[in-house]
Parts: sequence; structure tokens; C-alpha cells
Amino acid sequence: MEDGDSAEAFRAFAAGVALQREDPSPLWVQLKNRIEHAILDGTLPENARLPSEQAMCSMFDLSRPVIRNALQALAGEGRVIKQPRKGMFVAPRAPELAFMTSALGVFDDLSAKGYKVTVKTYEFGLHPANEDERRVFKLPEGFQVIRALRVYHANETPLTHTLISLPAHRLPGFEKLDMEGRSIFGTIRELYGLTVARADRWLKGAIVPPEVAARMGVPPGGAMIAIESVAYDHDGNALEYYRAYYNSEVAPIHVATDAH
Repeated sequence: MEDGDSAEAFRAFAAGVALQREDPSPLWVQLKNRIEHAILDGTLPENARLPSEQAMCSMFDLSRPVIRNALQALAGEGRVIKQPRKGMFVAPRAPELAFMTSALGVFDDLSAKGYKVTVKTYEFGLHPANEDERRVFKLPEGFQVIRALRVYHANETPLTHTLISLPAHRLPGFEKLDMEGRSIFGTIRELYGLTVARADRWLKGAIVPPEVAARMGVPPGGAMIAIESVAYDHDGNALEYYRAYYNSEVAPIHVATDAH
């Protein structure tokens, strides 16, 4: 959004703001709530530049500490972002993912929503199936799986750190493919004619291991959503098993329900 348009939009918004000085709620809280509401309803669109603190003082007839407290609270909630030497801007809205309630993977769900998806693969190859993989795929001792350790990026920001397991006997030669930047589900569908009919997923909060934090570009010791998923084909056979750490600060997970 052009700076002139941003300034005009904010002036129009500010003209309609009447803060209640007799209200028990602090003025900075009232202002913060009004700006937040304007962001959420689109009155102040994403990437719009906000006026300076001094300009806001004049618009709202408030002191600079009041303005600063409101902006700091908005920044803490991710509603606005400060760009060095440029000013304060309305933050872009994070993409919501609905993959928890569909059989799509992260790659396909983000791609369908128009986001630029990039993948960095840390491991891809054949491995003896471990106990969990044998249980999920119903494999006897001695069978192998294909493992892919990947970090998915949405618009160049790390979103999920995922360890994917696939039954090697159903996907001959898959481990020899160059999968960098490609959808695993999409490639399996294209080359082997196998599609996912449904998926079971389990979520819990978890502390991120140091090596995962390093790959995701987040401070060590933080928490993310840990996801375990099993995807099944139309015959009810497990086709994919993954364990992931998901950064919901980048893209909240959207779950829709109804009364039925």
C-alpha cells in the first residue's frame, strides 16, 4: 500500500475514534483495541504504514507514552511490525492451514492457497524400518522404509520440520528421485497412481530439540506443536507416516466444525 493511501486511511480511521477518558480501561488499551479492530476488519489493510508516534499524539490528543504502549502491545501480538529506518506497518496476515482436517499435506495445502512453498531436504533414502514404522505399515522384520527429513518454508519462512516415512516396497525406486522442492504426495500420485483418501493426526505441545530449533531458525528451548500423522490410501493401507514440529506463529492451524 502506498504511503499516501496509508496516511489517508489512517486519518479517516482516527477521525472516527472517540476514546473515553472516564472509562476505567486505560487509554492505551482503548486505543490498542480500536487499532486492532481496524486491522482485523480491513479498515487498516496489511502492509499499510502507520503514522509516527508524534503524528498519532496530535490525531488522538494523547501523550507519547500512551501511543507507545498501544503500539508495543500491538507489536507483541503480531498485529504490527517495526521496520528499521522505515517505520511501523500493519503486519501481513499469517496464512491459515486447514490440513489438519483434510488429507492434504502441508506442501499441497499451502500451494493451493497460492503461497510460495520451498523445501530443504536434510535426509532422503532407504532405512531399515523401526518399531513404529513396522507398526504403522504392518511390515515384517527386515523390511525397509524411505525416510525424508525436510523443513517446509511458507513464503521463505520455516513452517514445519518433518520426518516422513514411506513403505519402500510400494514405491520402488522412489528413493532415487530428486525430490528437492517437490511435493511427496504429488509425486507419488503422478508416478505410482497412489492417492491419499484420509489421514489421522495427533497434536500435542512439545519443547523443540536443539537441532530442530537451529533448522527452523527459532531460539532453543521454545515450544511448538508436535504432530504425528498417518495417511491412508483408498484401500485403507498406510501410505505415509510423519512426525513434525509445526510453528503456529508462522501459520495458525484452522479447524472448522459444524453441529452435525
